[in-house]
Amino acid sequence: MSEPIARRNLVGEYRIKATRCSKCGAVYFPSKSFCDVEGRGSKMLDVDHFYDSGEIYSGSAIYEPTNRFVPLERFVSAIVEFKNHDIKVPGRITDFVPSDDLDVKSLIGRDVVPRFRRMYSDGSEGLIYYSSHNFSFKDDYYSCQNYDVVSHSGTGGKAGIVGYGVYIPKFRIKNDEPVSGVLERSVPFSDEDTTTFSVEAGKRALIHSAVSSSEVRKCFVGSESSPYAVKPSMATVIQALELGEAYEGGFFSGGVDSQFACKAATDLIIDAAGLVSYSVFKGKYVMVIGADNSQAAQKDRLDYTVGAGGVALLIGCDDVIATIDNYVAYTSDTPDFYRRDGAKYPKHGGRFTGQPAYFKHVVTAMKTMLKETGYSTKDFDYVASHSPNAKFPALAAEEVGFERKQYDTGLVVKKIGNLYSGSSLAALSAVLDVAKPNSRILLTSYGSGSGSDSYVLTVTDLIEEKRRRSTTVKEQVDSPNVSYVDYQTYRKWKELG
Repeated sequence: MSEPIARRNLVGEYRIKATRCSKCGAVYFPSKSFCDVEGRGSKMLDVDHFYDSGEIYSGSAIYEPTNRFVPLERFVSAIVEFKNHDIKVPGRITDFVPSDDLDVKSLIGRDVVPRFRRMYSDGSEGLIYYSSHNFSFKDDYYSCQNYDVVSHSGTGGKAGIVGYGVYIPKFRIKNDEPVSGVLERSVPFSDEDTTTFSVEAGKRALIHSAVSSSEVRKCFVGSESSPYAVKPSMATVIQALELGEAYEGGFFSGGVDSQFACKAATDLIIDAAGLVSYSVFKGKYVMVIGADNSQAAQKDRLDYTVGAGGVALLIGCDDVIATIDNYVAYTSDTPDFYRRDGAKYPKHGGRFTGQPAYFKHVVTAMKTMLKETGYSTKDFDYVASHSPNAKFPALAAEEVGFERKQYDTGLVVKKIGNLYSGSSLAALSAVLDVAKPNSRILLTSYGSGSGSDSYVLTVTDLIEEKRRRSTTVKEQVDSPNVSYVDYQTYRKWKELG
């Protein structure tokens, strides 16, 4: 019996793959099992353009899409040429809304890079179809980086962060007046969601770490805005990024989607560290992702602080850029912020939103970490915390005794909003972007319902060498190519994601 059509389609859509004849060099797209020239005895090799750039060969502006693509409203359909293998593939230009007077000829020859995005869905209760046959302009907001696997030392030391990747959408919305210190927020394009954020962040983490995706044998995705109630984003991430050893269209890798409000990902960092240190675990690395299209009801105060995006960490024991030295978890059943099953938006539990919810848990975790380690606040170079806004993390850090210079680097919430499960990891990433070797970092998350995880990390010498392969938080936050949208567009795209 053949595989379901949805499965057969996604295998061809998730990566941009062709085949090349090992004898004559002929390249075929779509892939073929044998060469037209050499015949059925030919040996065909995979050609993968998932990390490559191409250029627009031809295109058309679509102003009245078919039913499946109505949510996009209008878009450019294009043929993209990958000249290094002389193949042309169909696709769609994303993060770009064509104007009424667009001359498509002006786009011909522009360099583009593949993006993993939603294509369409079978209605509100049907399957969601994803593809990498979507392209953004290379000279725009997103960069194109080579994925080159580097041979690692294999020292097998203390577990820690081997690499990380941050994905923040190109679009923003400004607040008319700052809301709790938040000036503007990241906005998902109409074809983005938590799963696409996760794939793009994971892609960047692999590039940054330069480890082979085949050695990543676990993937954890923490989120409170997963596209499916039942069906893991993790499986899509594994398939798209090819995590683990390939076997008959699948991969020897596992994982779960997790939910604990905004600390759904940080809670799993310690689990990942334990796995890579455990002899029974067959892989070298675990990918931990925190991603959210952060939800809030229209005109709710929270609606002016929520953002969108994702962060991926690769945890391992070889060539670590930041060791995981200490861990504290503190939890209580404090219903400050919640969303019932089937409800669309979260609700606040009255006064519990700040105190005794966020502050009680974050401050307790921080103070307990200082007590257990014997460190003072002066022993830390940086503090990175979950940031529901720009005021809470500052007040919590100062209550413990930290100074602004220690926590200010991580306050990226001012420009991108609260990424929910990606919030504290985005703050950590902003710190890692600039931290020097031997810097000590205190990372503290918070998840409503309620709990905090606190970690002590120490930066190693390897961070300098790997930094040249990263796309920093600052580059994305301060990009001159950021595009701003109005409130109506923001709400429309937010709902689609």
